[in-house]
Amino acid sequence: MTKRYKPSEPTPLDNLLSNYGLEPIAESLARTKVDGSKGVKLRKSYKNHILDLVGKHQIANPKPIQPGLLDPNLDKTPDMIKEIDINLLRRALKFDKTPVNGIAGFSIADLAIGDLQSIIRGDDSPDDDNGSMKKGKRKKKIQEGGDIKRQHI
Repeated sequence: MTKRYKPSEPTPLDNLLSNYGLEPIAESLARTKVDGSKGVKLRKSYKNHILDLVGKHQIANPKPIQPGLLDPNLDKTPDMIKEIDINLLRRALKFDKTPVNGIAGFSIADLAIGDLQSIIRGDDSPDDDNGSMKKGKRKKKIQEGGDIKRQHI
């Protein structure tokens, strides 16, 4: 017994608008009528309808493709890796030690991002050039030796 192929219903060749009675809706939404006159002016943007949804609603413009990526001879160029000069590498990675009392003018509080309300109130902004905070922060007391007391953890 041979099996016969039975096409699914409805077929892609059928007029689905007429089969399901959707022609009046399609005509009411058409930008031009059958006679060529302008139809109902529809809003082109649905931004007002999706404002309460989470996510980004702006479509970014496509970024241009770098011309070097489209180079057909790119795979023909050999990969050349040069040996790094060890003295140059040592000079580039040589760092000075940070002083005990830190870097002048640098505050770690500047690295943190507070919430919007605290920024508006000014809670996160330093009171002076030393980076001390406006509310509730005291400077560490210096012992007799002149060094700042360090906490051991």
